[in-house]
Amino acid sequence: MDERFVNEILDYTLPKLRAEYGGFTFPRSFIAEMFVKVLNQYRVRLQSSGINPLLYGVPAPDIVKYICGYHYAYSYNTDDAGRIAMTRDPAYRERMAADVTESIFILENIKTSAKRIINEYNPVYCRFNILLDYLLAVGLKGNAACTVRTEKPLYKLFETAFLKLKGIMMLVSKGLEKEAIVVWRSLHELECVIAVLCKYGNDVIEEFETFDRFSDPEKMDEKTRADYDEKTTKFGINLKNANEVDHFENYGWMGAVPDMQLTKWNLNFRFLEDLAGLSEKYKEYQIACDASHMNAKILKWDKRKVLDFVVKRCFNSNLFIVGKFTEFLVQSGKSIDQKFISKMLSELKNIIDIFFSDKK
Repeated sequence: MDERFVNEILDYTLPKLRAEYGGFTFPRSFIAEMFVKVLNQYRVRLQSSGINPLLYGVPAPDIVKYICGYHYAYSYNTDDAGRIAMTRDPAYRERMAADVTESIFILENIKTSAKRIINEYNPVYCRFNILLDYLLAVGLKGNAACTVRTEKPLYKLFETAFLKLKGIMMLVSKGLEKEAIVVWRSLHELECVIAVLCKYGNDVIEEFETFDRFSDPEKMDEKTRADYDEKTTKFGINLKNANEVDHFENYGWMGAVPDMQLTKWNLNFRFLEDLAGLSEKYKEYQIACDASHMNAKILKWDKRKVLDFVVKRCFNSNLFIVGKFTEFLVQSGKSIDQKFISKMLSELKNIIDIFFSDKK
């Protein structure tokens, strides 16, 4: 094997993997030797199964990713000295090569998956992810530089929203549209929370961020317990009713919204959606709720119609969240390339409209 070729592959792949794995060290010489070993064993495995290696190869960077993934999993709970010892152990090397080779062979050649309408090369997927990656980069940079305490939770919520959208797109690209709808349901709940927090400001943000202090009554200090008793009494919560307690823990922070006298009957998603000004999406939310429960009805849903539903719902949610994110950044004195965002949104909408056109 040409050493220069191997070095080029590692130069391209290892820095990205180290960043992806939070700075985890992958010894270059070990990975290089394993790469050659796995590649040779993989060729033999293909040939023994009557498969031409020239026609059914695997991209070299992917082989490195498999090796690093396995090494990370096998050595994660070991200290640095232990990891070094593992990489020098012939038995460990043989095990790694055999496991990685077999995994690549099965996953790349005998894989069974759902029928896909959109894959990771489709422009709907690509354009969505380019935009989301940009928004995440802006958000992460802003969060790192942020010194205002009540802005931190909003940065985290926006990051979570954009990551959920990436997760939905990933599910769609794997042919899992119904599962993607379930995640959109969660995203819609999140966009409602973001809308309310942006609308009502610091006091409500503070209450939202700290409301987890009431999540475990058994571990509350005296002051927190007194606050918990006061709030649950004010809302009229029956502490013996698990459903009411659960609603208090999830929605009780809305009690900080000014000029509102809330009771336990307000502590639900429907009221949150109304507060957010997004109640027109409730019927869509109900459809997403159907997808989260296994029944015969969802088994009969048309795959393309489900895809149409989830992609367009995601675009609308993204449009709303991007608007709130832009407002938040401007109010915080941060800069964002609004022309780029507008251009990407316009191009994405155009691609979605073309792809889901009824003209076939």
